[in-house]
Amino acid sequence: MNHEEMGKPSARLRFAFAISSVLFVLALAISPVKDLLQEWKRYKREYVRFAQNRPDTKRLLADYHPGIDQIWIPSLNVVDRCTTCHSGISEPAVLAPSVTQPFRAHPVIPHRTKEWGCVVCHRGQGLATEVKEAHQTTLAWEQPLLSVQYIQASCGVCHRNDLSDTPRLNRGRELLVHLNCVGCHRLEGIERPAMIGPDLTQVGNKVSREWIYKWLKEPRTLTDSNGNVTVDGYENEEEPRMPQFRLTEPELRGLASFLSSLKGQPVETYKFDPRVVGAWEKKPDLVQQGEVRFRQMFCTTCHSIAVTRAGETKLIGGDIGPELSKAGSKVNPDWLVAWLRNPQAFQPHSLMPRYQWSDEDLFLVTRYIQTSLTDTDLLGTVPKLDPPSPDEIQFGRRLFQEKGCASCHVIKGIKPPTDFGPDLSSMGSKTVSQLLFGDAKVPHTLIAYIQQKIADPVSVNPVARMPQYHLKPTDLAALTTALLSLTGERPDSGIGTLRVPANNPEFHPAGAFGELYERYKCYVYHRFNGYGGTLAPDLSLEGSRAQRPWLISFLKNPQTLRPSLTFRMPQFNMTDQEAGILADYLGMVMQSRSVSFAGTPPADASPQLASLGKQLYEVKYQCQSCHTIGSAGGYVGPNLNNVGNWMNSAWIKAWLKNPQALVPDTLEPRRDFTDQEIEAITAYLMTLKQNPPARKLAGIAGAQGGRP
Repeated sequence: MNHEEMGKPSARLRFAFAISSVLFVLALAISPVKDLLQEWKRYKREYVRFAQNRPDTKRLLADYHPGIDQIWIPSLNVVDRCTTCHSGISEPAVLAPSVTQPFRAHPVIPHRTKEWGCVVCHRGQGLATEVKEAHQTTLAWEQPLLSVQYIQASCGVCHRNDLSDTPRLNRGRELLVHLNCVGCHRLEGIERPAMIGPDLTQVGNKVSREWIYKWLKEPRTLTDSNGNVTVDGYENEEEPRMPQFRLTEPELRGLASFLSSLKGQPVETYKFDPRVVGAWEKKPDLVQQGEVRFRQMFCTTCHSIAVTRAGETKLIGGDIGPELSKAGSKVNPDWLVAWLRNPQAFQPHSLMPRYQWSDEDLFLVTRYIQTSLTDTDLLGTVPKLDPPSPDEIQFGRRLFQEKGCASCHVIKGIKPPTDFGPDLSSMGSKTVSQLLFGDAKVPHTLIAYIQQKIADPVSVNPVARMPQYHLKPTDLAALTTALLSLTGERPDSGIGTLRVPANNPEFHPAGAFGELYERYKCYVYHRFNGYGGTLAPDLSLEGSRAQRPWLISFLKNPQTLRPSLTFRMPQFNMTDQEAGILADYLGMVMQSRSVSFAGTPPADASPQLASLGKQLYEVKYQCQSCHTIGSAGGYVGPNLNNVGNWMNSAWIKAWLKNPQALVPDTLEPRRDFTDQEIEAITAYLMTLKQNPPARKLAGIAGAQGGRP
């Protein structure tokens, strides 16, 4: 090779260089083509075409720009590009179901999408600009889009109070409490109650070893071959508070031995008045009269019993207390009498009111329970159990602690475990890589894991101590929603600063009223300034509504105010003094600022004014459509036969003027009454009075009063 050819590239090198140049040019050409074909740009172009084919094109394209749309919320560490594809999300004109996604507008909610974006509620990867990466689990992102079925969970992340728009979340939270999940798990926003399950320190005085064995094996829950859940043989749609544990035969015997040995102080036999026993024992209708008294005292307001109608047996009654269908075959007779006289002597935190029993009432009701609410075959499937040995008792005591029973039940001398179950306060923010699916044949998603864990814990973890639950699909979805709402405090998110804490009012009055308030457990049924139950009317404004004489009469002998209601106030056999204390407190403290007693119609309002009020009531406004007077009228509103003795005229005036100002969620419509019409209708209603009814079944011991 001469020196002129030296340094010249060879033909092979020139060919390689030519090929690489072509490839380089192709790469440069592919890049803009690939960019042009990106998913988000395709959706942008499709949205423009979609908008151009509509008459409201100008409005739909007013805020449009061809680049990436991004919402940045620094305080939450959120970058959200979802509106890049969902271009019409804030346009009400494209809210119709006929509009295809991703151009359909979001349904109306309290939050503005342009300010909050999508991922705060819907989850997913906000930075992504491809559907798969934004919606699904990928190697780089483990929190997929939340299914619409469970979207209410996102409301619960911030809002600790129940919301009217989140019924599934509300039901799930209710189930977390009802199923006593807080007994084993830490749950954010749910306080552990003073008593979860009954105190078992003296359970051996209450029930037999055989009954305990059956209860542990089948804690009220029996599932037939069709999957229908029954309770003591009767249909029941609710999951019982006591779950079903997986116990072997030796474990059943051991636990039954230990629990039946817990007797504490023996229960003394109560000595009824001999006159009561002697008189009633001779009567053939003893049990029937006991049932009459049982029903007159409205025990089924709190307790359910099985009733057979038209050949079908159903449970009727409340669920505050235990079912009583077979209580006579369950409890010791002496214990039953002692319990009814003073429930708090056995369970200090019991919600059962302490009645002022007369010997007659107590004798009749207990005889009815022991005779009629029974089942001779209740323990028919229980094997013969010999007297427990010391080894069995000790084995049962150890099982009681190992199985976590002390998490819900108190036994003197046994300390409850701490952190028996995993902390669920951040369950809703778990990623798939943090979950152990075991041998469960389910999709590897957080939702599938939660539901499988509830339905079949052993399939997820063979050594799981968690009991098995048999929930309806709707309840399983609700419970899943509630757990998904528990996201904890993530260090990379400021979501905690947005939380709206739950409103947890307290109402614990002192003095004589406070003692009666606790004795009769008024707060279990009634609400006082936001605190208490919802089974019975809210008494926060009762002092403005009701007259003192009527209150005293009603407390001593409750009557039906709303005939359509199934549940009624029990008869507590209060003394005159007790009824007076309660009425005075309600009258002085539970008042409404909206009710003024100045300028109310006088007691001797003219007959002409009352007559005009009657015409307005019956003809112009037809109030009888909802209210009953005499034997005619509707049942939506309260019975007004005795409203003149019941309500204060000032309350009636304020109510007619604006019922929602007093009770925001009342069904009473707001009429456009004139001042004269309000005066006239009030005058008419104040003429409606009845004599107080006499107490029924005033028998032998009626003059005794209550015996504490």
